[in-house]
This record gives sequence, structure tokens and C-alpha cells, in this order.
Amino acid sequence: MFSSLIIFLQLNVIPLGAMGVFSASIIEEVIAPIPSALVILTSGFLFLTGLSGVALVKALIFKIVIAAALGISLGSLLVYGLAYFFGKPFIEKWGKWFGITWNDIESAKKKFSQRSRSELSLFSVRAIPVLPSAIISAFCGLIRLKVSTYLIWTFLGTIVRVSILALIGFQVGSLYATYAEVINRFENQILIFAVLIAVVFVAVRIRHKRTAYSNTNK
Repeated sequence: MFSSLIIFLQLNVIPLGAMGVFSASIIEEVIAPIPSALVILTSGFLFLTGLSGVALVKALIFKIVIAAALGISLGSLLVYGLAYFFGKPFIEKWGKWFGITWNDIESAKKKFSQRSRSELSLFSVRAIPVLPSAIISAFCGLIRLKVSTYLIWTFLGTIVRVSILALIGFQVGSLYATYAEVINRFENQILIFAVLIAVVFVAVRIRHKRTAYSNTNK
């Protein structure tokens, strides 16, 4: 099913130009199994091949970068919104089993917001091509980062990410699909590592709380 969708995007949606890139970027952001770099690498190959100078820059900006950054930013609102609206009820109901309270989340938000360069941090992680978007969106939604701040800095950071990937697609030519698989593999490895870190963190919190509870009841 997803392989057919990917082929459909490559052959029918992306070639429509900026609107096709915009639409494909939203679809790619919403449907997790689609390699996140595929749309942009394909766009770089299709729209930049054979161009140079001013023509290349114009195609990069107006056919790919702006359209893709808008699509990815809007598409990421799904994960952001789910974490924003359902994160607190979930933590309040089930957090005790993971050693996490809503106060912990509010503390994390406070620390993040008080950092003088918190917006720059969001910009930076969005700009890195191999960082999984879902983790960033979920974290921002969970701490209930202001939606305008989230969208502005997601958009700006994604402009850098998209520019890098589009130029890679342009440079590697017909090998763009292979590079998309490599980048997707890195993303999956980072995602697995992040999950493992979260599991270890939860295990330590649970053990700490159990130890504290045992000590107070001696």
C-alpha cells in the first residue's frame, strides 16, 4: 500500500510543481512509514536537474523550499495537536505508572521557556535532516509550546532542512531514492535510541519513587 502511495507521489503529485510539493509534504509528514526525505530529494532531482545560477536558486526557493516548509509545518500539527490535547489527560491518568506527573511536564516547559535561546533550539533541531520530526512535534505539543512560536520556528528551521535535502537530491541525481532510504535509516535509529532513553528514564524514576516510598514506611 505504502509503496504504491510513494510511487503515486513521485509520479503524479510532486511533478505538479510547488502545489504538488506542498501537498506531498503534508502527506509525508502525516503518514509515518513514508521516508521523510523522499519528497524533498525527489523534488530536488525533478526540478533542479539541468539548472544553474539564478534559475536554480529560483526553482529551489519557489518550487521546493517555501512549499515544502509550509507543508511540513502544517502536517506536523497533527502530532503536535495530539500531544497538546491528549498529553495532559494521559499523564494525569497513567503517568503514575511511569513515574511521571504533570508537574514534571510543567517543570520541563518552564526550563525550556526560560532558556534565552529556546526558539533557536527549536530552529536548530528542525534544521537537522536526520532528526525525526515526530519526536520534536510531540515534545512541543506535550509541553504546550505556544502554537505561533511552534509554527514560526518550525517553518524557519525546516527551510534549512529542505534546502539541504533538495540540493542533495539535485547532486545525486537518479540515486535520490537510495539516499532517502539511508536518511530514513538514520532517522529510525535515532528514534529507537530516543525510545530506549525514555524507557531507561522511566525505569529510573519508578525505581527512585519505590525506594523513597519504602524508606518512608520503614
